[in-house]
Amino acid sequence: MISQLDHTTPFQARLRDRIVKAGAWTLGGYGVDLFVRLLSNLILTRLLFPEAFGAIAAAMALIVGLALISDFGVRAVIIQSPRGEQVGFLRSAWVFQLWRGTLLWIILVGLCLLLDLSIIRNLLPPSSVFANHSFALVTACLGFTLVLGAAESTCVSLNVRRLNYRPIVIIDLAGRICGLPVMLIWAWIAPSVWALVGGALAGSLLRLVLSHTLVPGPSMGLNWDTQHFHEIIRFGRWIVVASIATFISQQSDVIALGIIMPGSMLGLYSIAKLLAGAGEGLLDRLNISLALPALGEVIRKYPSNLRDRYYQFRLPIELSAGLLSGVLFAAGQFIVQLFYDPRYAQAGAMLQLLALGIATYPFAIIGNAFTATGDTHINAYISIIKAVSLIAFIAIGFHWYGELGAVGGIALHRIVPSVVILSLAHKRNWFGMWRELRIIPAFVVGILVGKGIVLIAMLLRFENIHQLFHS
Repeated sequence: MISQLDHTTPFQARLRDRIVKAGAWTLGGYGVDLFVRLLSNLILTRLLFPEAFGAIAAAMALIVGLALISDFGVRAVIIQSPRGEQVGFLRSAWVFQLWRGTLLWIILVGLCLLLDLSIIRNLLPPSSVFANHSFALVTACLGFTLVLGAAESTCVSLNVRRLNYRPIVIIDLAGRICGLPVMLIWAWIAPSVWALVGGALAGSLLRLVLSHTLVPGPSMGLNWDTQHFHEIIRFGRWIVVASIATFISQQSDVIALGIIMPGSMLGLYSIAKLLAGAGEGLLDRLNISLALPALGEVIRKYPSNLRDRYYQFRLPIELSAGLLSGVLFAAGQFIVQLFYDPRYAQAGAMLQLLALGIATYPFAIIGNAFTATGDTHINAYISIIKAVSLIAFIAIGFHWYGELGAVGGIALHRIVPSVVILSLAHKRNWFGMWRELRIIPAFVVGILVGKGIVLIAMLLRFENIHQLFHS
């Protein structure tokens, strides 16, 4: 017993220290990145027309869609594989992702050539961004970021495995900040959508260079090992399925609401989704960055400690999700009224509904343990369930309660995949009922905080604050 404690305690302490350090870098990096994005958007919206941002958004939908439906999860393979530290395996993974990125860009260029055909453009509404003659060229050029991203060193994934996030955060921020002056100068001299394309390419190019020069690890080189490729494909085939379902679940809400709602209501939904996503994006960043490597290391070394380590790891994310959900649910109307004019008032109710979905976020974190144990097919099934439940809940909500009901369905559909995940975790003894209920007091405290914020604002004459923002 003493011997076991002597071995496990230092491991747990080291892992905890690395998780805390990695979390700190992730939080700091996300905060700076969010500030830079908001600042650049604030400036660029004064230099460019809205059509430029619409073209970039549509182009990114195609690019991200292609990337997701062909995602073999190279990073996840490196994190969980026993060979993840081997130089040869890292180089084989780099060759694999380089070929994949290049092939994706070639496919994207082919799609752009099809979109540029007059017979295709004539089938689209004249006002559609896809029908714009320059859209195909913009998308093809912006899509070269697929190649640049694929050429990044797999040492990035190696350092994620080791929970060493300092160099990763640095290259992320460097890429973001480098692209900003390119965009601003270009937009000032020749305001057009090409300013955004140029900035994105410049940032991706710098990331590529820094990944090979700044991130610790072996240098990349051509390494053709059939066994390595087979391991990546075998592991990643279910990630491909999960990524396709993820793409559907991420985009189908906008597509479905675009069909059943007028453009003005869809605009209100986009505002509410942006506000809800600002906070949830931080939770996503922590989960994506820390959950898989942390759980993977516990499973590899001391699998019997998984449940306790999991709930310890989840606690800060859980409390943050509960507080954020409660605050937005209580103060959603107030936030929209403060920052937007009366035309956007209904976005407040939508924000309150979307806030309910944030409270279910912690339930899905244990899904990373299935990936860490190599059972990627489970997450694939869960992603399919999530996509199907989203469509079903939108349809049911709209049928019974109209447009707000559809938004409520988007928030509440998360209950279905959460129940499935917890049921599967329970079968593996990863589940603790009372620990799952910790989210409730956090949500209640969030509501009280939100109500307190609104009350204080009213006592301080909220109407004057509102006038300050809109003066």
